Amino acid sequence: MHKRLISTLLLVLTLSLACTREAEGPSAEQPLLLTKAANSAEGALPGGLLVKLAPGARPGSLAVAADHAVQRVFPAVHGKEEVERKYGLDRWYAVQVPPQESLLSVARVLEADAVVERFQFGVALERPFVPDTGLDILQTKAGDPVSFNDPLFRNQWFLYNNGNKNLYGPTNVEGMDVSARDAWRLTAGDPSIIVAIVDEGVKYTHPDLANNMWCNTLEVDGNGIDDDENGYIDDFHGYNFMADGPVSWGKSGDEGHATHVAGLVAAVNNNGIGVSSIAGGSGQGDGVRLMSCQIFSAGKQDNITAYAKAIKYAADNGASVLQCSFGENSGRFSNDRAWTDVQTVEKDALDYFRDPANANSGVTDGNIVVFSAGNNHAPMASYPGAYREFICVSAVGQDGLPGWYTNYGPGVTIASPGGDNKIGGITMLSTVPSESDPDHQDYGYMHGTSMATPVVSGIVALGLSYAKKLGRHFTRSEFESLILSSVHELDSRLTGVKTAETVTMNLADYKDKMGTGIIDAWKVLMNIEGTPFVMVPKGQEAAVDLREWFGDDAPVLTWLGIDIPAADREALGIEGTPVVENGLLKLTCTKTGCGRLTLRAVAGGPTLGSEDAAGGKEFARTLSLISRTNTSKSGGWL
Repeated sequence: MHKRLISTLLLVLTLSLACTREAEGPSAEQPLLLTKAANSAEGALPGGLLVKLAPGARPGSLAVAADHAVQRVFPAVHGKEEVERKYGLDRWYAVQVPPQESLLSVARVLEADAVVERFQFGVALERPFVPDTGLDILQTKAGDPVSFNDPLFRNQWFLYNNGNKNLYGPTNVEGMDVSARDAWRLTAGDPSIIVAIVDEGVKYTHPDLANNMWCNTLEVDGNGIDDDENGYIDDFHGYNFMADGPVSWGKSGDEGHATHVAGLVAAVNNNGIGVSSIAGGSGQGDGVRLMSCQIFSAGKQDNITAYAKAIKYAADNGASVLQCSFGENSGRFSNDRAWTDVQTVEKDALDYFRDPANANSGVTDGNIVVFSAGNNHAPMASYPGAYREFICVSAVGQDGLPGWYTNYGPGVTIASPGGDNKIGGITMLSTVPSESDPDHQDYGYMHGTSMATPVVSGIVALGLSYAKKLGRHFTRSEFESLILSSVHELDSRLTGVKTAETVTMNLADYKDKMGTGIIDAWKVLMNIEGTPFVMVPKGQEAAVDLREWFGDDAPVLTWLGIDIPAADREALGIEGTPVVENGLLKLTCTKTGCGRLTLRAVAGGPTLGSEDAAGGKEFARTLSLISRTNTSKSGGWL
């Protein structure tokens, strides 16, 4: 009797606690009670739940199917059935829950349902956070001669930086750029390479973007019909996954963020108007293409369903780069497992995007995902960017130092120019929708890791373009490693403090925490070629030891000549005739820039050119020179 009384009391107490929890509503403890739930009901968006069925189960067999609308999350694509099944995308369904019904009550039914493998509450992603989102006054001071005829190229220090402190600010450092102007001599893009801009809607009618927008040629624009029967109506330049309709950009609450991001990747180059971009072509229709995958709209936060659908759409429609300037607040997840356990449908979609079966570039065996590290000034990158399989981008200003806002530390893989408005310089100039600008301009300045990230995405696209041009092929891992190793060293500069108005940064805190270094487009292309590069000091005679590339006998080889293309000579500012003495290449570069030269020598004999010469065979190697002010021994710049 005593034991029965104790059991009864325990049962009453358990029921009491359960009732109390239900009366209080969802809590952070909910995943402990609902073992099939990927995440907590806390902060869940109203409207429904995402359900992953057990293998072989049908949606009609769900216990909630009789009273709720159940719809497949990802439209099926003919020919992709096998890879869809590989990641279980065919098993994800959205269960609609009316406002008057408790999400938690439906969740409990799903928990007890044998055909449910997993379910997930819908939550909002953080909207892109841009420090000082107001547009700066457009500057038009003259700078260095442009490579293309885009008049605002002079204001884009991150493409080419000649050290002009009057134009770029008092802390500007010469050479603090990504060597885009030099990279364009080799390639400026390829229209078969598509970058998906997962963000707000891109203004696809913008005069500096229209000709580089991806077009779904199987869809008739604006006729209100799903012509290609892919589940999306009027998805001509992409799709608005938030509003379930065509891409938009001029509604109240829109910031112009996606249009600015898109312009950094591939605004049309050499068209006589506006800005230049990383991979916008040379004016011959050869820029990479931009696909607008809209997951933020009219000031509203994205839900995870829209985001996951956008990822799959990008993979299914030819994108080879996923450009993502957003994420969770830093600190919400502390490690990869914590993120993958919660963002189940998102992770499945990202794995699908990266799978070799969906490789779209013809260069790599999988597509590439690029995320921003975040702007919380936190010692860890935000997720999803911090996940080990993605490229995660921190930001530096035109001083070559970490931006005051950038996240750093675990998860960050590479740094890129993102601007810094608190050090007296201009930030990142790109395209904006005139509808979002009170002065109705088509161009404006923003900054943040949101801007650093599309610079990297653009360089990834540029690299894919060049590899395609050369007929080179890589695994995705090889290509990502190539990107992460094509950098300028940063850590040697991280001493003392940086003061940005009221923000004081101890730079030692950032050492070894900004990624591999600051990305450089020229180095990417050289690594794709397999051409070695060496840093030389601007304005000083360099003595490059050739033994590394010509062997230990370089000092005694017979040197036949040095060939330098005129454009490379001009880019480096090489005056006079370089020479080789005792195995040392001696020359002076008077400009900040990049270029190649080919050295010819004789192996096995002193001379060539006559039939009675004593043996010998001519051979040659091409080297790349990168001229920067006060280069460091580790290959960086100061």
